[in-house]
Amino acid sequence: MTTWRAACAAVALAAALAVSPAGIAAQAKRVEASASWVKLPAPGETQAMAFVVIENPTMYGIYVTSATADAAARVELRDGGQGGAARLKPVDFIGVPAYERVDMGPDGPHLLLIDLKRPLKEGDTVVLKLATDNAGTLEAAAVVRKE
Repeated sequence: MTTWRAACAAVALAAALAVSPAGIAAQAKRVEASASWVKLPAPGETQAMAFVVIENPTMYGIYVTSATADAAARVELRDGGQGGAARLKPVDFIGVPAYERVDMGPDGPHLLLIDLKRPLKEGDTVVLKLATDNAGTLEAAAVVRKE
């Protein structure tokens, strides 16, 4: 009978934690995109690099599988950390491990905005949307700047 009581107590405790402020806060953790920016392209350029910080506080790794930008016809996922010609080719995804973050940069994962729809100038805002495999779509307003 004590085993049954212990099991009931464990279930009651789990249920209480699930609706407690601490339990709700733990469930409310979401993958977020922040600190986004676009590198100012040279005059006449039709491409620009974009960078986003993706923070994953969840217990599951996620993959950014595609992206769009309101200022570009298409966006490619790239990894500048790869060697040789591979750094110039698109990648299938950008992984963000559980409980970690990815800081995009020119020498690592980044977004390449291709066929810009308008000339970008310093201070402009570009809306980026990043599709993930299991964390929905992340949206970020990226400011155009020199560096």
